Amino acid sequence: MKISYKVLQNYIPNAETADQIARDLVMHTAEVEGIEYEGENLEKVFIGEVKTCEKHPDSEKLNITTVEVLGQTYPIVCGAPNVRAGIKVPVALVGAKLKEDFVISKTKIRGETSEGMICSEDELGLVEERQAGIMELPNDAVLGTCMRDYLGKNDAILEIDNKAINHRPDLFSHIGIIREIFAIKGKKFDFSYENRDFSDLPSLGIKNEIPELVSRYIGIKVEDVKNTETPDYIKQVLSSAGVKSKGLLVDLSNYCLYFYGQPTHIFDADKIDGNIVIRKAKAGEKFVALNDVEYKLDESDIVIADNSKVLALGGVIGGKDSAVSDNTKNIIIESAHFDQAVIRVTGKRLGIRTDSLNVFEKDLLNEMQICGASLIVSELEKNISGVKIVAFSDIYPKKQEQIFIDFDLDFINNLIGKNYEKSEVLEILGNLGIKLVGDRLEIPFWRKDLNFKADIAEEIARISGYDSIEASIPNMNLGAVIQSNTYKIKKESREFLTAIGYFELYNYSFVNNELMEKCLSNTENLVEMKNYLSEELTHLRPSLIPNLMLTLEKNIKDFDNLKLFELEKVFEKVGNSDILERYFLSGVEVISQKIAYYEIQKTVSKLLKTLGIEKFFFENSAQLPKFAHAGRTAVVLVRGQQIGFVGEIHPKVAKNFEIENARVGFFELDVEKLKEMVFGKVKAKEISNFQENNFDLNFVVEKDKVSASKLKSTIEKSDNKLITKVELIDIYENELTLPGKRSFTFKVFIQSMDETLDDKAKTEVMDKIVTNVKKVGGELR
Repeated sequence: MKISYKVLQNYIPNAETADQIARDLVMHTAEVEGIEYEGENLEKVFIGEVKTCEKHPDSEKLNITTVEVLGQTYPIVCGAPNVRAGIKVPVALVGAKLKEDFVISKTKIRGETSEGMICSEDELGLVEERQAGIMELPNDAVLGTCMRDYLGKNDAILEIDNKAINHRPDLFSHIGIIREIFAIKGKKFDFSYENRDFSDLPSLGIKNEIPELVSRYIGIKVEDVKNTETPDYIKQVLSSAGVKSKGLLVDLSNYCLYFYGQPTHIFDADKIDGNIVIRKAKAGEKFVALNDVEYKLDESDIVIADNSKVLALGGVIGGKDSAVSDNTKNIIIESAHFDQAVIRVTGKRLGIRTDSLNVFEKDLLNEMQICGASLIVSELEKNISGVKIVAFSDIYPKKQEQIFIDFDLDFINNLIGKNYEKSEVLEILGNLGIKLVGDRLEIPFWRKDLNFKADIAEEIARISGYDSIEASIPNMNLGAVIQSNTYKIKKESREFLTAIGYFELYNYSFVNNELMEKCLSNTENLVEMKNYLSEELTHLRPSLIPNLMLTLEKNIKDFDNLKLFELEKVFEKVGNSDILERYFLSGVEVISQKIAYYEIQKTVSKLLKTLGIEKFFFENSAQLPKFAHAGRTAVVLVRGQQIGFVGEIHPKVAKNFEIENARVGFFELDVEKLKEMVFGKVKAKEISNFQENNFDLNFVVEKDKVSASKLKSTIEKSDNKLITKVELIDIYENELTLPGKRSFTFKVFIQSMDETLDDKAKTEVMDKIVTNVKKVGGELR
């Protein structure tokens, strides 16, 4: 957001310097990214008069002039064809810095001394096109005047960081910033928005077919207008935003945007066929915008149309077929509120980014529409004589409710840690436009971001100054630090994974629909943020895997094998409004081998054992995440309870993230359930006094028909009394020696509570295992 210091000066008595205002905003409101001092290149350029002009003795195209500037005469060599004695011109003296790498110095040109430069308009940065001659000034131009002052190029433009005010649509305007500066200085800005009553005028007959997407639409028809020259006070506001004047009608719409913060649009009424209708676009409907680009629309877009064509893409951009021109005589002013999510998607899909769209995305206030329309009507009446306001429509089915917040001084003082007097608090709030009505605070319509008592406390703290709050040590009883079980799970998991080569990530807690769709995941039950940071961070994440895959995509080219994990919260919508937060431990690993599924299983097996979980199972399931490969993903079971998933990412998902010629293993574990399995009540088991034995068995199965977890489970159930533990220690595949098959090697541990086991007992257990494994499709190798 760019703000003109000269405009601020018009409203703020005895305004401080631009630098001081910027410091105040940084300390109390938002970061100021920088100050651009307009016309800095003109500081040493003055109005001078050419006294003499003679041909250069050594050049046909050059002239030797003497120029009077600031009471002195300077010799200057000039090659412009229009230079001559008696004209007034802009003169850059020695030391003038016209461009970053172009500084005027005393020099000799073809043997003649030159102590400055007579400038053209492009050399002064006034036009982009190269000019053939020097700039000639009127005869009444005052000699010695700095060109910065003469051209009015003496403004300072404050550039405010948009991210810091995303939740404050009122600050995307000069008026909003002026009100904020007044409050910071302990004063109230005595200003009222234009708010005129047009209800006695005939109706325009506008029809709104989508009130759920366009919550308010105002149309005002004005006749006998002229697209005349725009006054300087409007041009000043537009110039600060980098917008060139295009005639009064277009300029007024832009002025309303940058001065009030309300986007509007002006149609040429004589180019409209019948009545205006607000509707959804038809699939494949075409529309030529003001930028001369033809767009193909779909049924998700909001359009403003007449009987035969699309007039504008609602909240995004106007149409060429209804645009005003120098010949426009009658207009319709549009001031509306469009659904922020819909127009954002439209703009992104079509590659359109306008300042109006940027402001609409901040969820404007419904009461601002009549203010914006009123401002334009008043400015038309002020600048064009004889205009007629002939028709009006205001489609506003559900009015914006007045926001009230309980006034609680004790809450404010306790939260901030400072004892404010009631009068002090009410003065600060009053300067922000917030009134005390009974025991409640009435929030002004332009502060839609204030909803809770904590919001009020924040306003008090920031306006009074965070630096005014004295640092103090919290008053609390400190006992011995007790590590929670959740902390222990997190600590041990992090230590194990980093030890085996995993990199830990700390991603944003947000995703968007596009990212979830890349993961083939459902987007209907995502928790949407109200004031999100950007279009990439619109919803709370339901899983850690999408952002892990995004990081994998960005970094995979730099690694042969990459292992990433994250241990953080995910968010799940429960019912219509409740949100369930849970900690998850998730990881992804790029594995080139065809046995990625088993490699990631090994990782999870070692992790679980590190945490103290010895008995667990991997079982096939039909209920898997959408991003998982159904044939190569299993649920993780501990004591009959599912605690997560382990397997491979679906090939389509991997391809969506440009990961090819490799497989991506993943795991996703519920930390709360892990904690329950590790620290929950477990029945104590008696320790045997007799020696434990072990042996290895190798089984061959049909590839992708019998899983390792199925074999492991079968082995463990073969003798519940003697078999204490089963470990998968090797997987082997070879199409030459074992075509269509896969070999698994397990280490089986046996132990008796009553005696030392001999070879006969060992053989009996082995026979039971071989028999049971054969039943599920495995053959002893």
